Amino acid sequence: MVDAATRLQEYASARALTVAAVVPLSQAQLDFRARPDTWSVGEIADHLLLAEALYRGEVEALVALARAGQPTYRKHSFADVNVSPLFLPDAVLSALEVPLACVNRLMPESVRSFVTEFPLLPTRNPTFATPRPGRPAAELKADLAESMAKTRALIEANADLDFEQLVSEHPVTGRTTVAQILGFLALHERRHQGQMEGVRQVPAFPTA
Repeated sequence: MVDAATRLQEYASARALTVAAVVPLSQAQLDFRARPDTWSVGEIADHLLLAEALYRGEVEALVALARAGQPTYRKHSFADVNVSPLFLPDAVLSALEVPLACVNRLMPESVRSFVTEFPLLPTRNPTFATPRPGRPAAELKADLAESMAKTRALIEANADLDFEQLVSEHPVTGRTTVAQILGFLALHERRHQGQMEGVRQVPAFPTA
């Protein structure tokens, strides 16, 4: 079992690669879209920030429960986080919540990790993580470092807690401890780094 501190370091290392890829880019390069219906490098970076903020908030909520001496378990539905495998409509997702939760509880973590980093099926992006286009380059670049600093501070300030007992559950991601949340974020980051590289390889990508 890998602990939260180790997963945090893996996540920070993944973020460092994102920062290294984004910092040299101009505003025009950050805003370039290969097609109107795809994300720019800047939008991908903003998506990563929004996902981190959501999961950091989830860890903060679990920590608050632990500090208050309450059960450290939070269960979410598709209504809370409306990620959708295969772009299924909300009515179908609602009916699948229980079966998906059962499947995820039985799925090995290694399989979940592979699917996170290398998605085999198309997935609808959850509303909370829809990126904001055209964010100023300096602001976006600063946020990538500052957001990771906030996540690191949260974990380090609560290192006395047993993070394995702090559990969040969603039908798609299953039951996840704080260490597993950090591991998911690292894999998610690496997945989208490949997407960024794909944008940069488009022949029409602006020159520096």
